[in-house]
Amino acid sequence: MFRRIFRSPSKTLALILAVFCFGAFMFTLFPQNLPSIADVPSSAVRVEGLVSAEVERRVDGQRIELERVRYADETKEGKLLVWAPLYPLVEYGDSLVFNCRVERPVPFEGFAYDRYLATKGIYAVCFQPQYIDVHPTTSWSVVRVILAIKTFATDTLREGLPEPHASFLSGLLFGGSTALSGDLKDDFRETGTSHILAASGYNVSIFSITFLSFIMSTRLGRRRGLILTTILLVVYVIIAGASAAVVRAGIMGFLVVLEKWISRKAYMLNVLLLTASLMLLFNPFVLYDVGFQLSFIATIAIVTLTKPWSERLDFVPDVIGLRQAFAGSLAATVLTLPIVLWHFGTVSLVSPFANLLVLPLVPYAMATTGIGLVGGILFGPIGQYVSLPAWALSNVMLRLVEVFGSIPFALAQVTHARLLAVAVAVILFLFWFKHRYASSRT
Repeated sequence: MFRRIFRSPSKTLALILAVFCFGAFMFTLFPQNLPSIADVPSSAVRVEGLVSAEVERRVDGQRIELERVRYADETKEGKLLVWAPLYPLVEYGDSLVFNCRVERPVPFEGFAYDRYLATKGIYAVCFQPQYIDVHPTTSWSVVRVILAIKTFATDTLREGLPEPHASFLSGLLFGGSTALSGDLKDDFRETGTSHILAASGYNVSIFSITFLSFIMSTRLGRRRGLILTTILLVVYVIIAGASAAVVRAGIMGFLVVLEKWISRKAYMLNVLLLTASLMLLFNPFVLYDVGFQLSFIATIAIVTLTKPWSERLDFVPDVIGLRQAFAGSLAATVLTLPIVLWHFGTVSLVSPFANLLVLPLVPYAMATTGIGLVGGILFGPIGQYVSLPAWALSNVMLRLVEVFGSIPFALAQVTHARLLAVAVAVILFLFWFKHRYASSRT
């Protein structure tokens, strides 16, 4: 039944419209006059709340998301983002009480910070909490267990690898770059490779298609390879903390596996559109999430363009899936360019070269890091030797990023970035339309 729906564009469109209509109907059922967390008081107030997500620890503080928030004993709807000092330490599930002047988030430097936070249900922020009182939770929860697994995994990596390689490979696998130095972060930004430090569909999709290409060339065969890749994706989502970004990345990676399973590119785009519609049904604000936009477009590029582009890139060695990784990386980089221009207003003049050299190494770095992680868990200090391939790849990737980032003109500020973004998008559409029209006539 689903195959018939996905084959028919009209049926797929009708299904997507039905999903949106259902979402609009459900939205009308919820009361709209509840006290909102965005109704901030004019002065400091006593705030209570429950830590609802993994606490992100940075060099200068903690990033904490709170739900079930109360302002002076008055319950509010929505989540509050708190930028707190490093101490006292806060964990998921803890209850906090503190004084703070709560503010509404505002855009800055062209970045729609308020809309970005809204994708996570956050409508207010607190930057300087005072007199923080932490009430640790004593209850058991699945999320706490998953986050404990992630912490154990990242600690194991840091025991087996030196810095900055441990932080870089941890960010590559689980997302996050808070432990990296400021200079290294700048190098990633200037070379247009910052996206590999996020738990995104970009990385997971490239890893999935490369791993599949390698496994299906072995004696395991196609069916077992697809099953093994799906199992790895589930394990990855759990170990990486099962946050919203990680789950989304896992979904995008699974879509790559699904495309190989059904072997039907003709209606794979319909599956992608349906997936996006379901995500928007549960969280309409995710449309403003740059991570969602990049993951979605990158996955479309990888699913639809990897095979035809790899056939043209015959100068790249077709060993251990290298050509597939190169073609997928190139396709994702090209198609996400309008989004990067629109949101960030900059263009890295060295990005095409840096990405083409670094991105094909991403799946192999992820795979060897995973192997090193398992080795460290099973064999302790001896597992450090299992991590040597991951360390070697990290050395190469970081060195490439530093070399390209040291070029004086690496990053250029675009004066009319959004206009250029539209122009690039139109050019890409015209290329697609021309190819589509040409193929329909043959």
